[in-house]
Amino acid sequence: MAPDPTSDPVHDLAGAASHDTAVAVPLAPGMGRRRFLTVAAGTAGAVCATAYLRPGWLVGTAHAAEVAAPSTSNVLVVLFLRGGADGLSLLAPVGDPTYPVQRPDIAVPARAALPVDATFGLHPAAPNLKRLLDDGRLAVVPAAGSPNPTRSHFEAQDLIEKGTPTNAMTVDGWLGRYLRASATTPAATLRGYSSGPGLPASTRGATVVASPDLSSLRLQSTERWASSTAQMSTALAAMYASGASVLRAPAASGLDLVTAVGSVVDDAEPPADWPSGFGPALWPIAKLVSAGLPVEVATADLGGWDTHEEMGSATDRNGRMSKLVADLDASLGAFFGALGPAADRVTVVVMSEFGRRIAQNGSGGLDHGHGQVMLVAGGGVSPGVKGAWVPLTDTDDGDVRVLNDYRLVLAEVLARRMRPVDMSLVFPGFDAGAPRWLGVTA
Repeated sequence: MAPDPTSDPVHDLAGAASHDTAVAVPLAPGMGRRRFLTVAAGTAGAVCATAYLRPGWLVGTAHAAEVAAPSTSNVLVVLFLRGGADGLSLLAPVGDPTYPVQRPDIAVPARAALPVDATFGLHPAAPNLKRLLDDGRLAVVPAAGSPNPTRSHFEAQDLIEKGTPTNAMTVDGWLGRYLRASATTPAATLRGYSSGPGLPASTRGATVVASPDLSSLRLQSTERWASSTAQMSTALAAMYASGASVLRAPAASGLDLVTAVGSVVDDAEPPADWPSGFGPALWPIAKLVSAGLPVEVATADLGGWDTHEEMGSATDRNGRMSKLVADLDASLGAFFGALGPAADRVTVVVMSEFGRRIAQNGSGGLDHGHGQVMLVAGGGVSPGVKGAWVPLTDTDDGDVRVLNDYRLVLAEVLARRMRPVDMSLVFPGFDAGAPRWLGVTA
């Protein structure tokens, strides 16, 4: 579970290390031990995996001992569209005559949709998704989602990320349970990575590193007299090696991480033409994976999808929904392009907490609904539309019915692309067995 960011563990840890044992710490010229500890406080806290601090990264701690399991070279990237993304815009049922009637101002016109099959078309602002589809690297699942009908963003996100949508008492997340149940011994520090300032609920219960950008994974100080990275690493290694035993393993793990990512973070900034909206959240993942670092599971949040009003015409590039789709599409296109040869190892799942209502509201937008669309893109994908679908005349009180449980998509990707694991541990109380899978993987 992630630590309490309001606590002040760095002071306590630095104090314990300095008072318990006298340690010979090599320092930069003119820097005393007390001054070094002040400069390195943020770094020490990060290395010991206890708090999110500037410049900062965060590590959640596993709840149970990790055991040996077969390794994998594949990578799962989970992108969460925060706010309730409208599935009927991303994947428009243009072959359903009810669709344009329910959305006279915001429906994707059949003539403008990027063809998928006789029923569906992609939003016209998604040419990269269309290219992935044509290349056999994109599966789309309409009418997907959770059996829990809540329309609360916070409740829906929490429950869907826990992987137990009918049990709010679960303390860990589905990714956390997967990582813990399938871990190696010893586990790679960077096996789980979250691109952003905090850890999503899906990763609770496992060791996961979170950082807002690549530069925050390096040891650094703004003080003019600070030690070099090598000097600080040596000093911290010596300090924690002789300090309290409870600190030694996380400190060593943190310093190993700093060493491993050194060459990657030296080139931390994305290229000038990198997408500026959602793109920055995907850049660190692309760099770490393409550099061959042992990232196995990565997450990123893409916000702004709560479109209650003024979504705009689907053919207007300046419309709100068109901009959101274009941003997602460009970011995914840049992401797969940056992966290079590693792209075949990477499977991306795009999901949200719920979809929107079928009919537009009086403000030119859409209120909270139920069924959403899920995207599965990249390596190992069986392309096309997957799962069940019914006409829009058959609704859940005006919402898209949830016909395809989101856990079936996640379970299939985990089972077919990642390490072998007992799915009853990942999704307790739910039958996620192969006979129920939707065929999103090849």
